[in-house]
Amino acid sequence: MDIRGPRLRKQSDEALAFTSSSTSDSRIARHVIRINLAHMLALITSREVSTGTGSACVGFLLKASPEPKPGRLSEDFHQQLEQQAVDELGTRTAGFLNYGKSRNDQVATAIRMELRERILDLAGALRSLQRSCLGVASKYGASLVPGYTHLQRAQPLTVAHHFLAHFDAFQRDVDRLLQLYERANLSPMGSAALAGTSARLDRSKVASSLGFSGVVRNSIDAVSSRDLSVEALSCATIALLDAARLAEEQILWSSKEFGFAELDDAYSASSSIMPQKKNPVVAEMVRAKSGSVLGSLVSVCAILKALPYSYNLDLQEATPHLWQGFDDAVGSVTALSGSVSTMVLSTRKMTKAVQEDDSTAVALANFLSKRGLSFREAHSVVGELVKISTTEGTSLAEATAAHLPKASKRFGRSLSVDLKTAKEILDPKSFLSEIKTAGGSNPARIREDLAERNRDLAASGAALLKLRSSLRASEKRLLGRASGLALEVKPEN
Repeated sequence: MDIRGPRLRKQSDEALAFTSSSTSDSRIARHVIRINLAHMLALITSREVSTGTGSACVGFLLKASPEPKPGRLSEDFHQQLEQQAVDELGTRTAGFLNYGKSRNDQVATAIRMELRERILDLAGALRSLQRSCLGVASKYGASLVPGYTHLQRAQPLTVAHHFLAHFDAFQRDVDRLLQLYERANLSPMGSAALAGTSARLDRSKVASSLGFSGVVRNSIDAVSSRDLSVEALSCATIALLDAARLAEEQILWSSKEFGFAELDDAYSASSSIMPQKKNPVVAEMVRAKSGSVLGSLVSVCAILKALPYSYNLDLQEATPHLWQGFDDAVGSVTALSGSVSTMVLSTRKMTKAVQEDDSTAVALANFLSKRGLSFREAHSVVGELVKISTTEGTSLAEATAAHLPKASKRFGRSLSVDLKTAKEILDPKSFLSEIKTAGGSNPARIREDLAERNRDLAASGAALLKLRSSLRASEKRLLGRASGLALEVKPEN
């Protein structure tokens, strides 16, 4: 028997191939089987289906393969699975497989089940990238590196402080994903097509058997809302924007113009014509993939725009973009983590770059503001001294020792410092050690900062482990219960 029934008098293979999701359903097929198991067990428990009939369906589902069956064209894996059951068990038995449920609540549930795993995968990859950043911060610690604004040297930093900034951005990405997981971990099952079902089903028990923490409250919302896909891709996009920033720094720092970093050969590529080249291809692809993930987000938003309640087949078109976006995100973050953990920084070149510029000029302005000038007046005096040093080709310390008295007279003061004092004020290490505010780049804070970030990693690791363990445990219980029933009960004739 064809489960599509006699309502339609004819069909077009061309139209069916166009609307079918069988190929993309490979992502959710195993979840669909689990959902059918949980649903059938619930029907048996509520005595909506006899134990014998139900056990036959359960036995079929335990043996069912998530792989698409060749030969017969179907609308989706949901239809394919039920048709296989009817072909094997007959309509009298397998005809109860879809009792009290619809493909609408089933696919919405399967998407959430797969998304839960993808959320944990991306969070895990981000934690690996965080560990790589911590490794660099720990290894190079108080080593100097130029800090930039507008891609111009601004103030000196420590390497540790710089890479902990990346760590903290990725920590927010992990936090967002864990918050997203809570909203994803709600079951639509029992909503049926859109209005619910008259079948006696305990939605909470079905949800629990599938590892969900609760149910989506409204049946219409449960089957037809995909804002979760938008939120998930938004989280992935933000994570990739953060990753692309670090990737761009790898590209810049590994160039001859900067010379701060040497990327590992395993994460680089040579040129087909220029034998001297070593190209930062992994970092470049991470930078590009951030655009691809954003593209997936925009595609889903465009598909969902102005869809009326409740279910529409348009929703089917959105799902592949969700999986592609997460594939790109997880792959990018994983590759970048390896690239960061293996790169080598040149402390000599970074220190030389800091010492060659005037990025500690604000320290001189702060010094003068404690000698009778307002900060804005001191800012103006130091700006004049920088201009003199640039014009004369001298250091800022030399220009300060020679011209400060005249420059400060504009504001009714005649201040002076000798060359030794000027050098001490403008010394990068002295500049950093004078930073008083929490969250700043004072090297004295590095040990405490690293310890705090390690605690963050431990906490997120424990949270991810708990969630993964819960999913494994619920699946084990479901399969154990189903297997026990299939062994104990002989199907009815």
